[in-house]
Amino acid sequence: MSPASMPPLAFGFAAALPVTPEGLATLLAAPGLPGLLDLLPVAVFITGPDDTVIEFNQGAETLFGLRRAQALGVRLEQLQRDSLLDLANFLAACAEGREAGTVRARNGGARYTATCRRVPASDAPGHYALFCLSPDYASEAAQRPRPAARRQPAPGLLLSPRLEDLVEKAALATARRASVLLLGETGAGKTVLARQIHARSTRGARPFVHVNCGSIPESLFESELFGYERGAFTGALASGKRGHIERASGGTLFLDEIGEIPLACQAKLLHFLEDGSLQAVGAASGRQVDTAVVSATNRDLRALVAAGQFRRDLYFRISTFTVEVPSLKDGNALEAMLDLQLARINAARDTPLVLSAAARSQLLAHDYEGNVRELKNILECASIMAEDVVEPEHLPSYVQAGARGAAAGGDTAAALRARVREFERVAIAEAIERSGSKREAARRLGIDVATLIRKARED
Repeated sequence: MSPASMPPLAFGFAAALPVTPEGLATLLAAPGLPGLLDLLPVAVFITGPDDTVIEFNQGAETLFGLRRAQALGVRLEQLQRDSLLDLANFLAACAEGREAGTVRARNGGARYTATCRRVPASDAPGHYALFCLSPDYASEAAQRPRPAARRQPAPGLLLSPRLEDLVEKAALATARRASVLLLGETGAGKTVLARQIHARSTRGARPFVHVNCGSIPESLFESELFGYERGAFTGALASGKRGHIERASGGTLFLDEIGEIPLACQAKLLHFLEDGSLQAVGAASGRQVDTAVVSATNRDLRALVAAGQFRRDLYFRISTFTVEVPSLKDGNALEAMLDLQLARINAARDTPLVLSAAARSQLLAHDYEGNVRELKNILECASIMAEDVVEPEHLPSYVQAGARGAAAGGDTAAALRARVREFERVAIAEAIERSGSKREAARRLGIDVATLIRKARED
């Protein structure tokens, strides 16, 4: 619409001037209102007397991960369910008369200052409500650790200089929507590396959606990844569903175990990677979605291509920028990673933790079946057991048993069982800490709660 044809819009700002129902009705009827709301640097949406969304600007589309057409006519409770933001507490406070609060992204990331202004409706019972959301800079500043406060261990992995450089380049690649492929053994830290790539890219404030391709049934893969429209198939939600690609809009989609993607879905994924066009199941046409893709696998994709289990063109499309994550089976990589992880732990301690010669020798001789993840857990356990110097007795029992078995050259079956039990205990403890409950930890580990409790207590 050219400036000459823009219809006049009665709109302005005035201090402490109440908005009347009549004035609001005039504003809502103005043809230029949607365009004006899109110019605002905040997320804005308006609900009518029946709590349905009647306006939804571009800022709201970005924060909520919903298109305007999807949001209009939707009631607040459904908006809460479909949104990338957790609105539940704020909406409950608004229902009690509060006008301001905070809203947080469901992935535990950014926080937003939210306000709600209500105006009585002149044409129906109830109220019109204007909601505004903007970044909560004050809250973010308040949450930054103070110099005198005790620090917590830095999350993730510390990287070697070479890997650090590759992560920076991979972050640049995702900013340009070039695909990144992470190759490495199980436990090498590919998931953590993908999160670091996302955090360092220009997309860091937007969603990071982790999809384990091996955990989705083949029959559901297409609808989970691409979403579906209302009535697309029997049992579909009446409102349709956004797929993982659209949930990551503006951010990064992490396709873990990409070698497990069903062959039938690979062509559709390739089409999205080629032109950014996504077509939900049951949709008549496609739409553009700005989502960067990082993939990871511990499988030999070239061998899968040769076997006809993975499309050659998809392989070359996802491997625009490839990062090989080193394994701890490389002695040089092990010693470097040992020192890096020790430095990560010491960043959170008042008294530096050091390794005795005997403890270091045992750690370097250990066979890390769990790769970097196992090394990280062993050192964190040692940091709890030791005051300042780690001796062999401060290491997990299966590390000590393995060292004794290797030294004696005797039967290693008992040592192996001890290592497995100890590794299970560490994995369970880590899952409980991350999940917040034993039941959720058991669900994530694929075992029942009784088994989880028994394994956690085994000696």
